[in-house]
Amino acid sequence: MPSITGHLLHLEPLQLNAATQHPFLSAAATSSLHADDLKKWLAQDRLYALAYVNFIGSLLSKTAIPSVAARESTLEWRAADVLIDCLTNIRTELKLFEETAETEGWLDDICEVRPSVQTKAYQNLFAGAASPDKPLLVGLTVLWATEECYLRSWKYAATKMDHGLKSKDKDVMQRVFIPNWSSPEFEALVRRLGALVNKFGQAYDEEGWEWQQCEDTWRQVVWAEKEFWPAIDAKK
Repeated sequence: MPSITGHLLHLEPLQLNAATQHPFLSAAATSSLHADDLKKWLAQDRLYALAYVNFIGSLLSKTAIPSVAARESTLEWRAADVLIDCLTNIRTELKLFEETAETEGWLDDICEVRPSVQTKAYQNLFAGAASPDKPLLVGLTVLWATEECYLRSWKYAATKMDHGLKSKDKDVMQRVFIPNWSSPEFEALVRRLGALVNKFGQAYDEEGWEWQQCEDTWRQVVWAEKEFWPAIDAKK
């Protein structure tokens, strides 16, 4: 039986590449990103992160916390453990967004915005994946998919950076955001999530509706991820 994450990653490789190798990322890595585009992305990613907090809470509420002596070896506790780490991680990232924006003088700019169509798509996707009629597998798949796409995106950006630059010559993307999401620590979290999704996926028939739901949500995440990056105006 194939792993569900491996199956999803091979569904639409061209669309996945388009979502994770966007011109915004190249511009971010080469100091050619206009401040307006950076602030637009940061403002919406902050709203995404706030929705992510609620999403993790909903997934935790669907997780049966075991009370047996061997609690830490159970799949349910592994799920709770990873979700708690995701919650801690997103709290750190929200603080990173806001402290960085305050340092740059952008805090009001990124906080006084409404969610874009793309951000609303993520909010709706999170709400749907966490609904009572969906198995935990679907919510975990959405969570892994968003983080897998993000890891691939920022690792791609890291390959476009001039790693010979001195710290004083790096802008905020090169100093703060690209290293944060291309780091071994973040990759380790994503790999833990993927392994968890695969374990849960083994409980279901790969031809069943549960896997089909995961396929549908994977396609939605890939679409939302591609559309989430601000379009780059070369004339700026």
